[in-house]
Amino acid sequence: MKILPFLVLWLWCSHSLAAPALWSATKAGQQLWLFGSIHLADQRLSSLPPALLHSLQQSEQLFLEVDPGTISPATLAPFLSMPPGDSWHSRLGAPLADELEQAIDDMALSPLKPLPPWFAVLQLTQARAQRLGFASARGVDMQMMELARQQHIPVLGLESPGLVFGLLASLPERQLEADFVRHTLDELDDLQQHLDQLLATWQAGDEQALLSLLRTEQSPPLNRFIEQDLLLSRNRLWLEHLKNQAPQKALLVVGALHLYGEHGLIRLLERDGYTLNKIEDTPLY
Repeated sequence: MKILPFLVLWLWCSHSLAAPALWSATKAGQQLWLFGSIHLADQRLSSLPPALLHSLQQSEQLFLEVDPGTISPATLAPFLSMPPGDSWHSRLGAPLADELEQAIDDMALSPLKPLPPWFAVLQLTQARAQRLGFASARGVDMQMMELARQQHIPVLGLESPGLVFGLLASLPERQLEADFVRHTLDELDDLQQHLDQLLATWQAGDEQALLSLLRTEQSPPLNRFIEQDLLLSRNRLWLEHLKNQAPQKALLVVGALHLYGEHGLIRLLERDGYTLNKIEDTPLY
């Protein structure tokens, strides 16, 4: 099974889509480039910004959130087991469990039923996106990884797969799993409209509106989990990784929500003494 990262921006190119910003971060001879990724895309994402491609050519390493080569069944197994006697009904309550099971049946995804609800609903979302023509293989991350390998540039992960999966697997003990499943199923009911809203915000280049959209769509407890655990804590770990292990020249391609806001990577790098500049580029078509 392919893995769908939780904070995924389902964005695709319209006929005249402005290129996302590439950022330059420099400090004491170190040059980093940062690019906000589209994790899923369709065939309309047929080209990448020239400045992004040029930054890869100059880089000694490409950093992704997670190196896909480190994701394996053995790696994920500890997070995907259901304790004996556990069930979706006991974890979600009968109405929500029945709704999830029906959605799974509608997509002919019955092999997901023995797995934790949070994982099943993520795989359901990926399957729905694929029916709409979107695939992770067409996303910026995978395109850049393939280009890096063709150019013999090492590809590394800023974290292990176990980090984010451990966070997601903690949803039940945080009493957030039902909220997470409910919210995700509600999004599936009108996925196209939701994608349009995200796309319009992204096209406008309105970073604050994108962050506001994230904050207003979940319950406060789930919102805190997303902002504090899935974004802020990981951003801080990535910053330390970059300071201590990144080479003199490196490119980072991560989900766009990791870049912006008070605790985004751009602001964290600035606070750490890096000089940040936005690199202008031509639109994508």
